[in-house]
Amino acid sequence: MFLSSCSTCSRTEKIENITVDLDLANLSEDLLYIDMSSKVIFALPTPIEASMLVKKWGVPYPELLNNPANASKYLTKKKMALNFGVYITDIICSGLYDRTQTMMNYKEAMQHLVEGLGLHSVVDQNIMEKLEANINNKNELLQIISDVYSSCTGFLSEDDRDFYALAMLSGGWVEGMYIATNMIDENNVTDVDVMKSVVVDNKQTFDLLWVALSQMDVIPEEAVYLMIDMSYVAHLFGHQTLLSVPQNTETLHDENITPQFFAELKNHIRLLRQQFTKI
Repeated sequence: MFLSSCSTCSRTEKIENITVDLDLANLSEDLLYIDMSSKVIFALPTPIEASMLVKKWGVPYPELLNNPANASKYLTKKKMALNFGVYITDIICSGLYDRTQTMMNYKEAMQHLVEGLGLHSVVDQNIMEKLEANINNKNELLQIISDVYSSCTGFLSEDDRDFYALAMLSGGWVEGMYIATNMIDENNVTDVDVMKSVVVDNKQTFDLLWVALSQMDVIPEEAVYLMIDMSYVAHLFGHQTLLSVPQNTETLHDENITPQFFAELKNHIRLLRQQFTKI
């Protein structure tokens, strides 16, 4: 699998002690000197960014979030990791809308998954108490959650559990996109600019994530199944996938992001999120 040219944009990110200019149009060259399966974790944005986009649009609180009561029903490490990313996005979204009790419910869900994933040394009781103490302090709360998310993914990567770190990132990305795409009516002309912005901005993150998954030193069976689940979204974004025939793909330009394209993407994000969160 390889990454086709996907954008003329660049993102400069601080990865450990190395500053790398990630030219998304030539990312295959960057792969020659970056171990993407581990270091990309430090370059990917947290779900805070996607959630804040939803809030910025001034839309009502999205009644789409995953039920926190489901946390105890996710029995495999893969499901736990995926839904830790989902719940991180949901608790951030709830915080931005001042849903205090909902946030407390998500805190309990996250704590259950922390225990299941063996992340006690990263997210200890002190951090959970700090989170609860700042439940009404939005700025401090977002910082704590961002730190928890980064610490968990970083710890898993350093502990040679790259797949679970990437599964967390996948869950967070899908949940953010699920919320965002459902807030947009692709047939409403006033939503066209927002529609294009959502696709372009989130595609850059997906590109990094997809390459990181495909560039793991050892790709476990769980990762293969995750990539199969994500393959149609990857196909829409111009990637060669396990399920598609090789083809020449072009950069996804604004003019290619039509209402029809967006509707298809929205549908497959819905199916992917359904797959991630089902019990």
